[in-house]
Amino acid sequence: MNKPTSNSWRQYFNLDTAILLAVVAFVAIAHSNAFEDRLYLIVYYLTSVAAAYALVRRKAIGLAAAVVTLIGATMFAQLYYAARPDTWHPVFDAARDMLGLGALLYLTIRLLLASYQLQKTEKQRELKQRVETQLIAMRAEALRRTSHEVRTPLSTITAISETLLDGSTGSLSDDQREFVSDIDEAAHHLLDLVNDILDYAKAEAGMIRIAPEPVALLELVEQCVHMISPRAALANVSVTAQVDPELHEITADPLRLRQILLNLLSNAIKYNNDGGSVIVRVRPDGAEHLRISVRDTGRGIASAHLQHLFEPYYQAAIADQGIGTGLGLAIIRHLSQLHGGDVEVESVVGAGTMFTVRLPRVAVAPEEETEAACETPTPAVLTLESCAL
Repeated sequence: MNKPTSNSWRQYFNLDTAILLAVVAFVAIAHSNAFEDRLYLIVYYLTSVAAAYALVRRKAIGLAAAVVTLIGATMFAQLYYAARPDTWHPVFDAARDMLGLGALLYLTIRLLLASYQLQKTEKQRELKQRVETQLIAMRAEALRRTSHEVRTPLSTITAISETLLDGSTGSLSDDQREFVSDIDEAAHHLLDLVNDILDYAKAEAGMIRIAPEPVALLELVEQCVHMISPRAALANVSVTAQVDPELHEITADPLRLRQILLNLLSNAIKYNNDGGSVIVRVRPDGAEHLRISVRDTGRGIASAHLQHLFEPYYQAAIADQGIGTGLGLAIIRHLSQLHGGDVEVESVVGAGTMFTVRLPRVAVAPEEETEAACETPTPAVLTLESCAL
């Protein structure tokens, strides 16, 4: 029972309260002399204003308002009693003064209450934000640990299945090969989902950093197209790229930029039609920006879904297929915004979809993130399934 009482005492008697009490004591001692000498008057108000400023800096708005009100009250009292009294009518004068002083007292109390409520609301908001930040960090850490535990057996499964499929342990019958292929595909798919969830958890917790450096844009785009080509061939989808010669080099995080492009290419192939095509275009957008667009000839996305595409866990385009986490596009937007850009989408049902990433030609990592900028990205950077809509 004593511990809560101690905590309650500390809640109300802290540094903010100490400053207020010190000002009250100072005013009680010095106000009688403050109006008799100019130096005393300057020191009197300078000390009071400094205390109010200190309270505002500590976000104690209510106490700062109390200090200002106290100083204003002393000045009003001094001027009130120094002013020449009216002589209209004794009763009228008294009633007038009582009404005026009552209204002034009422408004002063309302001011103090409103200031205190503002201070209380601000502190509650800060506390809520701090708790939410801690919860996000804890959730991200839990997901990181869990994903590590999941990745280990999944990696073992994929290694074994690949060994069986390449014939190193002997030939397989057609049925055996089909079963092992299904196991391998399911394990890879689950591994990609784990990577997707982990990447979004890190993004939500602010744990993803960028490390901008000079990037040969044409080479990076060609690498991504080369990496995606086997999957495009299996899906019977052609992939072409067009890079404006003006954009031979930009400043960006090459790993994260590659992740953005691979995710968009993977989506464009996954949700394309048999015999369809994917076109990557990189072109200038003014003197300081560029646009990377990925257009497919798939079935398109209904306009009602477009505004929700970048929301976490939203799966408009593949809701009938039951695959993916719905995090890929949210991650792409986050990575684009880390570079100082954004992503947009245009789509026509039955004609295809185009995603466009607008980025600055020179990305700059925030100063507070510079030390952590070289964080190694998750394996989703080089995977082609980490972009489910």
